[in-house]
Amino acid sequence: MSSRVVQIHEILTKLKAGHDGVEGCLLVTAQGLPIDSAFDSGADEDLISAMTAAISSVSERVTKELGKGKINNISILGDNGYIILLDVASRAVLTVLAKTDANLGLILLLSRKSCTQLSELI
Repeated sequence: MSSRVVQIHEILTKLKAGHDGVEGCLLVTAQGLPIDSAFDSGADEDLISAMTAAISSVSERVTKELGKGKINNISILGDNGYIILLDVASRAVLTVLAKTDANLGLILLLSRKSCTQLSELI
C-alpha cells in the first residue's frame, strides 16, 4: 500500500489530468501551509497557499455573518481563467486552476470527488 503522501499526489495528478480545462491544483492546510500540488507553472506555492487560506477564512466569516450556511466552493474568475477553492473535511482547501472556457460543472464534479478521496487521507 502506498503512503498517504503518494496517494495525495496521485489524486491531485489524476484531477489535473482528468479534464483539459484543469491547469493545476494545490492542496493547502487550513492554516495556509502547502501539502502537495500538481502545477506546471513556477508559481510560488507558499504564497498561493497562504492566500488560499486567507480567502477561505474570510469567505467563511462572511458566509456565517450573512447566514448563508457552510461554503460549498469559492470561484474567482480572472481574465485568464478560474480559481476554485473547495473545502476538504474542514482541515484543508483544494485550489483548482481552470481555463476560462472550461466546463466548470464537470470540473466541480471531479474536484468534489477528489475532495472526498483527500478527506480520507488528511
